[in-house]
Amino acid sequence: MKKNREQSLVDVHAIVAASNGDINAINSILKHYEAYISSLAIRWFYDENGLLRCYVDEEKKRMLEIKLITKILDFEVIKSA
Repeated sequence: MKKNREQSLVDVHAIVAASNGDINAINSILKHYEAYISSLAIRWFYDENGLLRCYVDEEKKRMLEIKLITKILDFEVIKSA
């Protein structure tokens, strides 16, 4: 079943809390993007039988997670009137 747009967005309260350093909020955002980050960290290789295989490069995945955390903490929330 496909998610609708509202279900696929990160909650604004989680974004605000994460940008203020809330560990639980940061973890919820990381969990939200876990599948996407894993897909970006896929490496392809040929095995000993010449078959094309893939795996998630954990080092690349961690680097992407660190980059996301850094951007979350740098994010400035501007409150409108």
